[in-house]
Amino acid sequence: MLILAIESSCDEFSVSVMENGIIKSNIISSQIKDHIIHGGVVPELASRLHTKNFPFVLIDAINESGIKIEDVDYIAYTNNPGLIGSLIIGRLVANTIGYYYKIPTIPLNHMEGHIYSANIEEKFTYPVLSLVVSGGHTQIQFIKKPLKFDIIGSTIDDAIGECFDKVARVLGLPYPGGPEIDKRAKLGRDDAYIFPKMKIIDKFNYSFSGLKTASINLIRKAMSNNSLEINDFCASFQKSAIDYLLEGFENAINYFKPKTISLAGGVSANNFLRNRIFSIGTKYNIFKILVPNLKYCTDNAAMIAELCNEYIKKEFKT
Repeated sequence: MLILAIESSCDEFSVSVMENGIIKSNIISSQIKDHIIHGGVVPELASRLHTKNFPFVLIDAINESGIKIEDVDYIAYTNNPGLIGSLIIGRLVANTIGYYYKIPTIPLNHMEGHIYSANIEEKFTYPVLSLVVSGGHTQIQFIKKPLKFDIIGSTIDDAIGECFDKVARVLGLPYPGGPEIDKRAKLGRDDAYIFPKMKIIDKFNYSFSGLKTASINLIRKAMSNNSLEINDFCASFQKSAIDYLLEGFENAINYFKPKTISLAGGVSANNFLRNRIFSIGTKYNIFKILVPNLKYCTDNAAMIAELCNEYIKKEFKT
């Protein structure tokens, strides 16, 4: 079975080919260099660049996989959530190819795709508790059985990735801020700056706006008297944010008793978080701890192909 998958929810346009459950190609066209001068993603620019770049991404993915497009059995694409203009481009590409070659198209959810990115190279043992962390989302999802998604916790304001980006901007670090903070944190002391204790809301929900505001105030105060040690600040801020993130996740582990815990989303590439998730697994005697390969952490079509494959398997079983 051949699946052609398209992901275009934000500023990456990606095409992947999966053959019998194996990823044969996963091409990603990133727009970071085009948006960095604006300090964040400009939606209209993102959709325009998708229109310009998608033919090259599509051709590269097909060539690398060695398939013929007319042999594809299903075309999967990200339908939601995401930037409306970017999603429309991906949907138009998928439906145009599907119409021309008479291939069925399958619209899929971006967040579900991120969750199943951890299932590409090693498979879930259910039930699964997934920590979904990105620039736009912070969620704890419980997957009791394949494709049975239940959001049991989320942020009521800023996502953790958004918080990282905003703090990085005030520090004068380039966009995207998360990787820059992670890189500098390795060189600093994580106890150099003290942040207010944040409270988990209703056991599993978060609020990152307080940490963001406190961080910005600390930065401005330190800058005013030339006392800011940027590496120490990054290390301290990162530890505070991830300690808080994992407090809610541990609450969920205690309540739901999963057999697998996993990370998903762009922030799952954070080294400190990846190390901590394994420590938590050991603490709770959970032996299946799945983190996506770094190439599958950011937005990519391979995760959409994997999700599509799961839905097709479910349909055949029923």
